[in-house]
Amino acid sequence: MKKIEEKQVKDLMTYGTITVPENATVIEAVYILVEGSVHAVVVVNQRREPVGIVSESDIIKAFGKNFEDVKVTEIMHILPEVVEMDKTIKYASEIMQNKHIHRLIVIDNSKEMRGILSLTDIIREIYKITRNTS
Repeated sequence: MKKIEEKQVKDLMTYGTITVPENATVIEAVYILVEGSVHAVVVVNQRREPVGIVSESDIIKAFGKNFEDVKVTEIMHILPEVVEMDKTIKYASEIMQNKHIHRLIVIDNSKEMRGILSLTDIIREIYKITRNTS
């Protein structure tokens, strides 16, 4: 059996992404996070290119303001990190560790966004591997 570090991003990633446009408000992002049972949304421009990520922990940046008046662009992490689908989990996890982030946008060979690789995806795989070998 392949060690987790040798597996490819495409083997563990979550396919598809939940996105919000740049002009979305924080409250719209909150609704999507809760109703979609996700931990982050990708902020996209008019060409549907990723320009940022808003995670659950970013929402607190809007505290003290009216959530309906704050745009996601004010609280998002700009220039999100990307990784190609055919890279190894070891490679992807090193990016996460070095950048102190929990998720990467996954792109294909044509640089199209295909999904997300999160720390949760990696942890789930570790769980599956250890449960199947014990």
